[in-house]
Amino acid sequence: MKEMYEKTSSSRAGEIGSYIFTILVTFANLIFFAFYHRYIAWFTTEPDGNVTRLAMLIDKYFIWLPIAITASILAIIAYTILIFYDNDRFRMTVEIIVITTGVVVAASLASIYPFDFSVIPNATAVDVVPIVVRVFFITLAVFYGVTALVQFIKLRRYIAKQEVK
Repeated sequence: MKEMYEKTSSSRAGEIGSYIFTILVTFANLIFFAFYHRYIAWFTTEPDGNVTRLAMLIDKYFIWLPIAITASILAIIAYTILIFYDNDRFRMTVEIIVITTGVVVAASLASIYPFDFSVIPNATAVDVVPIVVRVFFITLAVFYGVTALVQFIKLRRYIAKQEVK
């Protein structure tokens, strides 16, 4: 069986494909959150056919937005570098940094909480949705934190193996 960190040309191609996909998704999210955030809303159709948009984001969103933009740019730069620089220790370190910024983004979104769900026309949903969304962001931050910890342990184990050789 091959060592955990040995790479074939096909596995390297898969990594590069994964990095490119991540860059594209991150770029798309960056564009959406920076320029199309007004579509995070509740849309209703009036009897006359007009569509009314009731915004769910409040001004606190613009406090969180620079955090998301910074994290997105950092991830795009990091994964672009990983396409050209193939080093396991560097890759693991970069992934820990990017995942940790994910923790910051999710935790800041949960704490700033720039949403107003009172525009939803269902009273039960108005009570339940904020709780579900906040729990989701907290769970996401915890998930990213655990993932960063696992990556850190893998990095430590990798470094220890390299020192033994």
